[in-house]
Amino acid sequence: MKNILYIILIFSFSFTIISCAKKSGGSSGSSSSDTNGSGGGSSYSSSCNNSKAFIVGNAVTEKGCHPNCPKLKTVIWNLDKCMTVVGDSSYVVDATEYNGSIYIADDGGYYWIVGNSISKQPLNYSGYKLSEVTGIDVNSNGDVYVAGMVVKKGKGGKEYNAYWKNGELVKAFRENGTTSSEKHVAADSKGNIFIPGWRIDAHHNTDGVIWINGNIKILEPQSGDVEATDAVVGSETASGSNVWISGAHGDSNSSLAGYWRRKPNGNINEITKVTRVRTYNSPKGWAKFSRASSIFVKGSTVYMAGTVNVINAGEVPVYWKEKTQHELPVEFNLNTCDYCRTEPNDIAVLDGKVLVVGDYHDRNEFVDYTYTNGEDKAVYWLDKKLHILCESCGSSYAVAVVVMD
Repeated sequence: MKNILYIILIFSFSFTIISCAKKSGGSSGSSSSDTNGSGGGSSYSSSCNNSKAFIVGNAVTEKGCHPNCPKLKTVIWNLDKCMTVVGDSSYVVDATEYNGSIYIADDGGYYWIVGNSISKQPLNYSGYKLSEVTGIDVNSNGDVYVAGMVVKKGKGGKEYNAYWKNGELVKAFRENGTTSSEKHVAADSKGNIFIPGWRIDAHHNTDGVIWINGNIKILEPQSGDVEATDAVVGSETASGSNVWISGAHGDSNSSLAGYWRRKPNGNINEITKVTRVRTYNSPKGWAKFSRASSIFVKGSTVYMAGTVNVINAGEVPVYWKEKTQHELPVEFNLNTCDYCRTEPNDIAVLDGKVLVVGDYHDRNEFVDYTYTNGEDKAVYWLDKKLHILCESCGSSYAVAVVVMD
């Protein structure tokens, strides 16, 4: 990753109109100035703000633009497909909401705060070089936590997991073996930081892990291949927080999505696995692998989004409510489209309906390897109905969903 130094400037929030066509017509969007600052905390303000939920991601805003495409943009959509352009982007990795503002982590080494104005907060590397940014969360006190990875400066520098608080590097840490953090981070009101991921140890075993304030906790079972992908803080008590963790467990022959619960006393249950069922009208036994990529908890009910790998069809998008699987529709035939793929990235519940966001690659619309002709589409599913967010975009990706309090 390149090290980029961002200078902070503040000026007013202005809008212009960008066309982002619907299937049934057109919808308008707004484009903000690329503003910088250190503020935030006010309600998200845009001509597209008439929504209880917003989808955050990336877009090349012109279709068929190669070789003169505009830069990749950070964008926010409402559920009516109205699109606000926030600014240039390396790649959006995660987003969250606090006090009416949207916080967006970018792999370029900064995060956006989008409220009545827009600010860009750079991350301080403190003697390291940025490797990647993987997630963002804001706790109930308004402190912003970002997870990622850094590399020590100098020849042969090693990679470290890391996290930042309000833009300042708090801790860089490294385990024996190869480690990786997933795209999310969770923070509770006491300032405890939970980063899910996995570790390949010296014996080439893959352990699912959760780093708590930089200290590793290996998840059970400690056999086969285990991966932790997302974490969310649920209810908090005087003694600690309930933390829910999504992921998968299996081996080279099969795997199942599942979740763990860390109790306020610090104990973590063994993985609760989903129920394996026939998927995409496949014969029995063809759905061998499943993986949950995100988790959402409403009350005590657990929701996860992810994929099931089906022989001949590939990755089929699904979500689970507790252990029960629900398929999500796509526009192409996964059995016949060799290079079509789907990727649910985040999940929430809105007015009792499950809302999943993600993207898919429609190989039937392939033109060339620039992928600026609409093959890569940002989508969302609400109550299991598919919606394409920007038909007029060259490419688009839905990374996260935020439900406004």
